[in-house]
Formats: sequence, C-alpha cells, structure tokens
Amino acid sequence: MDLKSAKVYGYMIESDIQVNISQNRIINITQLTNEKSRSVIRLRKTMMRLFIYLLENANGNVIGNEEILTNVWDNHGLSSSSQRLWQVMRCLKNKLIMMGIPEDFIIKAEKDHIKGFCINKDRVMPIYYCDVKNL
Repeated sequence: MDLKSAKVYGYMIESDIQVNISQNRIINITQLTNEKSRSVIRLRKTMMRLFIYLLENANGNVIGNEEILTNVWDNHGLSSSSQRLWQVMRCLKNKLIMMGIPEDFIIKAEKDHIKGFCINKDRVMPIYYCDVKNL
C-alpha cells in the first residue's frame, strides 16, 4: 500500500477502541458482544471534529486553545469561545470515559505559556485505507 495515496479512515486507541471518522462513531470492540454495556456512541459533528483534531495532532506537544478554536470552530464558520471549548471538551471526555477510555487520555496542559490539551501519541494509531480507483 502506498501511504501517499492512503487516507485516514479512523484511529485505534489502545487496542480496543476504534474511532470511525466517516460515521462519527466511537466503538469499544471488546464490549460489542456485551448487551449490558454501551459499545458504540455517535458524536455530534463539532465534537467529532474536535476529537479528530486532537488525534491528528497527538504528538506529545500541547495543542493550544487558540489553535483548537480556530481549526475546529472558526475555520468552519462557527463562533468560537473558551467557554464553548470547555463545554464540548468536558462532554467529549465524559463520553470517552463511558466508552472505557481512561480519564487521563486527554489532559489539560501548559507549555511555554501556551494553554491547551495534550494526548499521548503512543496510545493512538491511525487506520488507513486506499481508494481502489487509485491502485
């Protein structure tokens, strides 16, 4: 597979959580057979965009609040604010915890006077696909 023509389908978090970008879903693979637990959740568009932006930029560095606001809200014609970021982030973290992702997966961080969030890149693996037409 030529990675230059490959596109990101989603992400694996740890070994059991799949993030499906096109369907805005998070799936706990190990809980799929357990009818009593919640194994699939769907995120709203902005919340998914926030989550994907964090995953795409999970390189161990702090992703600044202003950068997040610009790329998740402003660049998509939405009104951004620190309060809105805080609300969506809080809701996202609660949903992730509900799916079995540890509370410290997304952490609030500050580095060189930049306040924002950080994800440990070692816990995230992109899943790629190739368009058959391009093979």
